[in-house]
Amino acid sequence: MRKERNKQMKQPLVSITMSVYNVEQYLRSSLDCIVNQTLKNIEIICIDDGSTDSSLEILNQYAQNDARIKVTAKPNNEGLAVARNEALALATGKYVTFVDGDDLFDVTMLEKAYQLAESEDADMVLWDYITFWNPTEIQIKKQVPSTLLNIAETNKIALLQRPAFTWIKLIKTAVAKEINISFPKGLTRQDIPVHWQLITQLNAIALLPERLSYYRQQLQATTHKADERLFDLATVMDKTKAYLEQHKIYQTYKEEFLRQQLNVLAGMYDKVPTKLKPKALELIKERLHADQLNYIESNKPLRWQSKLFYKTLKGDILAKMKQNCWLAIRSVYRFFKQ
Repeated sequence: MRKERNKQMKQPLVSITMSVYNVEQYLRSSLDCIVNQTLKNIEIICIDDGSTDSSLEILNQYAQNDARIKVTAKPNNEGLAVARNEALALATGKYVTFVDGDDLFDVTMLEKAYQLAESEDADMVLWDYITFWNPTEIQIKKQVPSTLLNIAETNKIALLQRPAFTWIKLIKTAVAKEINISFPKGLTRQDIPVHWQLITQLNAIALLPERLSYYRQQLQATTHKADERLFDLATVMDKTKAYLEQHKIYQTYKEEFLRQQLNVLAGMYDKVPTKLKPKALELIKERLHADQLNYIESNKPLRWQSKLFYKTLKGDILAKMKQNCWLAIRSVYRFFKQ
């Protein structure tokens, strides 16, 4: 009996998985946020995804001083999705969360999320975040009331409209493995299909209306690259639709899916450089089927920029003039903001 009790005590309450790739400049600060969490009974699974800087050396240094840290060094870079999938397979905690090695976190994040999950018997807890360029912004921004205060836990459409980031989620590990969440290999924005899977399949969801994750903005990050990787946006939305159809819930969530897909495609076209716009346009036109066209024609909710884009695509001269005017104003604004 005593051995069994000791074994239960040793099992971590939370597995926090960290994917790391060439973030030596920020890694120590991120690790400090993790090892100093007020919830102590955790395991810290670090996957170094073939870093060519000193990231692996830093991870090993921290692991020498903290037995909770487990480091896996991959010889080659295989991408964030593969690292996260491997980390989930290694997780032994009752709950799991996924973080990146360049972000920062409130030291009470895991304790608050764990306590809420336990008190509400939740399969998943969602909390809020802030974005920052300089850490000096954090203390002010985190005081802004959370937008989760205005959302009901049972409102799946509202939850689907939340950012798809996995680092604002604490998930019951057994449930994550049972529903077989898997980040699509080789794609950026791989959080999106997983976000849809979690929100649509889990009913015991609890909301923690505090800004506990701090999302670092850096120009070197993949999400800021205006190149061919933006085309992954089209693919991850395809995968999301395939998931909805496979589970026979596409009709249930069709309106919200179309809204997001059309906004994502228009945003993709806007962000890619001029030389890639013909390819982006080709990808978009391939996806404008009856459902998408009917949604656009019915004047259902879309970002106003997206509405202008699709009207321009149809040959609406007035929309084209408005779009050109907006682009010119934005260019001037960005020029003077530099």
